Amino acid sequence: MASIEARNPAHQSRVVPALEAAGQTYKIGDALMFTSDGYVAISTAGIIHAIAKEDASGTTANPTEVEMIDFNELYVCRYKASATAQNLVGQIADFTFTVGGHTLDESGATTDVVIYALDNRDAVGTSGGRLLVRFLTALGTGI
Repeated sequence: MASIEARNPAHQSRVVPALEAAGQTYKIGDALMFTSDGYVAISTAGIIHAIAKEDASGTTANPTEVEMIDFNELYVCRYKASATAQNLVGQIADFTFTVGGHTLDESGATTDVVIYALDNRDAVGTSGGRLLVRFLTALGTGI
């Protein structure tokens, strides 16, 4: 499974062209950010603008496509390597950034998403189970 994917099969993603920053190794579905010079790079420190639609080439300014985050859409993300539980619903969580395997953790210092539900494809209590989340905007809660 990709690190991040839209839950709704009818989701109309906004895919836009972009250029890779130097030395990138991100994978399809990883969270990306736009750098100050306008290139895309794997997200760090809670900055998430888009989702990778293809693996990085590792070449500076290589043309690529990214899916812009839709703050009204629900996305599926993996929970950290701990059991999912109902008390996660409503929590604000953030990503642990790992190439090819971003996961969510509710104990971090940033506020990336709000957890809306446990994904019914995984049983409650699944270690690394899927969660339904909505990304938070810079201006509000995203709810």
